[in-house]
Amino acid sequence: MKIEEINIEGKNVGALSVSDEIFSLKPRKDIIQSVLDWQKNRMFKKTGHTKSRGEVKGSRRKIVQQKGSGGARHGNITAPIFVGGGVAHGPRHRGKTSIKKLNKKVRRLGLKHALSVKANKKQIKIFHEPKIPNLKTTHFKNLLKNIKSKNILFIYHKDTSKGLINSLKNLPNIKQLAEVGTNVYDLIKYENILFTKESLKKVEERLTK
Repeated sequence: MKIEEINIEGKNVGALSVSDEIFSLKPRKDIIQSVLDWQKNRMFKKTGHTKSRGEVKGSRRKIVQQKGSGGARHGNITAPIFVGGGVAHGPRHRGKTSIKKLNKKVRRLGLKHALSVKANKKQIKIFHEPKIPNLKTTHFKNLLKNIKSKNILFIYHKDTSKGLINSLKNLPNIKQLAEVGTNVYDLIKYENILFTKESLKKVEERLTK
């Protein structure tokens, strides 16, 4: 399979052959959804915390005598059956993240299928790094207009110039991400994906091991 290469103006300047094992799979929604659920579970903290009967305010005095009242036996008013009492078996996370486990092979497979979804829709492109000394934010604003994209995920490699990365910082519609952090959630969230040549090679190497 070949992926189109574009320049800073959004014009086609060539194509690069990529692995069919990664970019030409028949996408499986169940695998992608499993990885998305796993990522979301890790991203958000579970802050729900309920008070048990030992933590709520209230008298610990026995409210009725044990026998002879004609009603049920009761202890104190902090019992879960009373309004204002403690909660039985409620969430007790105390701000810690509840981590759902997912097999590493499934995570890698999910990444492959997410890349295949984008490749099939022709929403993955390779960015030809320009030789412009003073690259500005306006260059990337024009790029968004020229390729008619609402937003872009820009995946760069380790040695990408700081000037290029800094020119992306002030654009709310472009997220920059190092190739090591390539993930299913961001691939699905953003309309178009831009890889540098080196970042694409690194991702391919990692997924074909």
